[in-house]
This record gives sequence, C-alpha cells and structure tokens, in this order.
Amino acid sequence: MIKIFILAYLIGTIPTDTSQYFQIGKSFNTMEECKKELTLNSRTVPGIYDITLYFIKQGNFKWDWVTAFCYDSSTKEKFSIYPQYDNGVPEGIKNLLENKL
Repeated sequence: MIKIFILAYLIGTIPTDTSQYFQIGKSFNTMEECKKELTLNSRTVPGIYDITLYFIKQGNFKWDWVTAFCYDSSTKEKFSIYPQYDNGVPEGIKNLLENKL
C-alpha cells in the first residue's frame, strides 16, 4: 500500500519538540500515482504544493510541514518533497530532518 505522509511541527515551537507524522487518508496503487498527487501544484497559490496547502488549512494554520513523502510499505520505496527556504534551511528544521528521517 502506498500512502502520503507529512512530517510537521507546531508553529512557534521548537520543531524537534512538537514534530509529528501525519498520514493522508488516500491510498495509491502505484508510486507514480502517488508522486503525481504529491507534486500537484495549487491552483490558488502559485509555487505551493496542493497537498501541503490542504494540510496546513486542515490544521487551522497551526502546523508547518517539513517534508512530505510517498511511502510504499511493501517495498519501502520513498519519494520526498521539501519546502524551499529563501535563506536556507532554518537550524531547528535542519536538526529535525537529521533526527527524524
């Protein structure tokens, strides 16, 4: 089974203290289907992935995403996306990525 997961943290906190994995409910038959859904750009906000915008809205803008990925539980294959930061990856996010992935 292939699913989308999002690693996120509560905004305004230390990312390593509040990080959680969230699973998106939809399943996919192939990794290509999952990748297509994961990388779909928002029609309303240019340059933003639709799935991450949906996640942020569903969390009432309390969570920020660090990475989102497709994961195939049978093959362990993983395809990840990351947000772009204007001034490089913030230190707290860098620490979270090093410890959680």
